Amino acid sequence: MEGRPFGDRAVKFIVNPVSGNGRTRRILPKLICVAKKLGINFDLQLTEAPEHATELAKEGADDFDVVVAVGGDGTVNEVAAGAWKSKKVVGIIPTGTGNDFVRAIGRLKDLHDYLSRVVAGKIKSIDVGTICVDKKDLLFVNGVGIGFDAEVARESLNFNHLKGLSRYFVSVVKTLSKYKASQIRIQLDDDVLDQKTFLIAIGNGISAGGGFLLTPNAILDDGKLDACIVRDVSVARVLKLLPSVIRGHHLAQPEVTMKRTTKLSIHSELPVAVHRDGEIGADKITDLDISVIPRSLRITV
Repeated sequence: MEGRPFGDRAVKFIVNPVSGNGRTRRILPKLICVAKKLGINFDLQLTEAPEHATELAKEGADDFDVVVAVGGDGTVNEVAAGAWKSKKVVGIIPTGTGNDFVRAIGRLKDLHDYLSRVVAGKIKSIDVGTICVDKKDLLFVNGVGIGFDAEVARESLNFNHLKGLSRYFVSVVKTLSKYKASQIRIQLDDDVLDQKTFLIAIGNGISAGGGFLLTPNAILDDGKLDACIVRDVSVARVLKLLPSVIRGHHLAQPEVTMKRTTKLSIHSELPVAVHRDGEIGADKITDLDISVIPRSLRITV
């Protein structure tokens, strides 16, 4: 599908039609219509399976100036994984349920504004992170959650009819009734923590879970990852802390340790769940390594 040339950027839209509980598929006709009205020179393909977006982004690297993820944070992750080594520019049209990463680059008013940013916005080089599990390196753009945060992401799959913070909050309450913290050793650049740990949130972006500001001071291009580490706490204390986490006001709480680091190594006594850009892994793990690759992904902002 092609429209009239707009500027000098050829655009490939990579669309996850099931993202946002089907919202992405519903807005597709409008996306095409607005793109044509703007005179964008574009091609569009739908993803058909997990990791298909990565394959499409790799295929589009030679023929397009910008590859655009149309979907949620998981779609952004897959498109970025396919585009970053080629230094191809990545654009984002957020149509998922959480859309956390776009908060770090700036949310816009409507589809017209997002498309304008794709074709006429500034290009910025940002950091990405890698998580190594079983000697396999996986990319993340927004963040990683370990422990409770990841279990909430898993639980949220049962509440597809809800969106954003409401979906996360219901998932939090359900997870609290069955979650057990683990003793975790955390090696950072300049510190080691060994404690019974409720959650570890690693942020390149500022939020997770559809708007919880777990790492509100994270900067996309500072060559560092922000780590929010919360020691084991009671259910009552978690519920009391939740409102402050929504606003990013939890940083000074005694249970919370905030660190800025280029790498982390984690060993847990119990297998723990891990999510990467909101996508939950199939298996729980005991050991992983996380590091940052500074300014290695080009995006439109």
